[in-house]
Amino acid sequence: MTRPAHIEYQTPERHESGMVMEEATSATGWPFTAARFEVPPGATTDLDVHDVVELWMVRNGTGRVTSGDTTMEVAPGAMVYFASRVPHMVTNTGTDQLQLFSVWWRESGS
Repeated sequence: MTRPAHIEYQTPERHESGMVMEEATSATGWPFTAARFEVPPGATTDLDVHDVVELWMVRNGTGRVTSGDTTMEVAPGAMVYFASRVPHMVTNTGTDQLQLFSVWWRESGS
């Protein structure tokens, strides 16, 4: 794809944890998939593990990310990279919605 494209989001998915996720509609030829999601105060997302690498970017709120045996605090502007097949999740540790943007893709050669 060589031309700019306007990104639309699919219908929000509501999870038992309270997380709401909106995956971007994907266009043919994009080398990645993207989504935005929110985690309410005090909530923890389900443990996620998959065959793609992923990058989270924090837009608003504060949280604690666990990836494998590593735990880190995140706040607006933080970015966290997850390797393929490493379990990860986030807990909203603040009083505001934790808003994140996620991009994932297959590693070269995968």
